[in-house]
Amino acid sequence: MSEQRFTPDLTVDQAFKIHAGARRVFARFHLGGCSNCAISESHTIGAVSEDYGIPLPMLLDALNALWDQGSFAIGDKVRIPDDIRGKIPQLADVPDVGTITAADGGAYTAEFGEVRLQGLAEDFLAIEASATPA
Repeated sequence: MSEQRFTPDLTVDQAFKIHAGARRVFARFHLGGCSNCAISESHTIGAVSEDYGIPLPMLLDALNALWDQGSFAIGDKVRIPDDIRGKIPQLADVPDVGTITAADGGAYTAEFGEVRLQGLAEDFLAIEASATPA
């Protein structure tokens, strides 16, 4: 695993700011999505672990795995994974190949023709330069 960036003393707000995928990780643990599982952004990751009974190593491993997803640079060619495309009918007519146009804190913007999509690295698949038409 890459160098650990999430630590027990980081606040939830800080975690959200250093990687866009942190919200998705907390949601996987059913944290922060509804009034019954709301978390305070001023709580530390360690306090969230203790308060909600989630083993700290498990929570930190899930958060730090965000850095292992890989990354894209502006201009990289990508496609939407088939499982995501298959679940969202509106993506049926979206071009197969898109281009990364923005990257910020683990979140990416990709343009597929006139359609602009935002997501994490796990939401797009890289296309080798030789695999795209000139």
